[in-house]
Amino acid sequence: MTHAPEPTRPANGSSPRLDALNWPEVRELLTHDPIVVVPVGATEQHGRHLPLSVDRVLCTAVAERAARAATGRGRPTVVAPTIAVGYSPHHMAFPGSLTLRAATFTAVATDMATSLSEHGFHRILLLNGHGGNANLLRSAAQSLRFEHDVRVSVASYWDFALDRIASWRTSELGGINHACEMETSLMAALHPESVRMDAAEDVLPPRSRFASGDLTETGPVTRAGSFEELTPTGAIGRPTLADPERGRALLDAIVEEVTEYLIEWT
Repeated sequence: MTHAPEPTRPANGSSPRLDALNWPEVRELLTHDPIVVVPVGATEQHGRHLPLSVDRVLCTAVAERAARAATGRGRPTVVAPTIAVGYSPHHMAFPGSLTLRAATFTAVATDMATSLSEHGFHRILLLNGHGGNANLLRSAAQSLRFEHDVRVSVASYWDFALDRIASWRTSELGGINHACEMETSLMAALHPESVRMDAAEDVLPPRSRFASGDLTETGPVTRAGSFEELTPTGAIGRPTLADPERGRALLDAIVEEVTEYLIEWT
């Protein structure tokens, strides 16, 4: 009796997903000094119009598409299982949101990286998909290097294409923040069935030149607070401007930039 291969695993044995390989295939892959990308997402509210899975879905999609592209250009790259719950205490006022404690989240990311390093992965990219994770991942990268002798790179997927996002957007500053024009467009491109545009509402809290209120700008002041203090819907920005075709174009641009980084990584 024969068995069909797993749906996630191509018949030739190649896959951008680490968990679709068996251990002899991983051992063979390691002889080619591959890059491994660890998508780091979250499970949290994204307004009334998007599912809780947005951050996991988007960073995983970017990782897998970039891994395929880099591998196709001669830089073997594989994608580890996604860390699906992140640091999201600021979303806990909205039902369904999940969070790890800061120490727990940092330990999970650290243990993933040290496990991969122990097997012989020397290029590890922690590809982030949630703003609340970013500072903890940067701190973890320092500890991994100087306390565990494990070298990792850390980046949020949107940071690879900030200049492209600036020219892509149709909203004013403040329009790209959370469950916004960008995230809604990307989800509409990838999973249109999960987007409820009839429930999308624009929310633009008061802005200050001292505190960032938009993905594409930074300010000198960082403030911690709950999203319930900022928005009644959970969204911040202009999701009503989302468009699936523009979402596909932006996704391609982000994947292109991440791929270029993987190609040039030495």
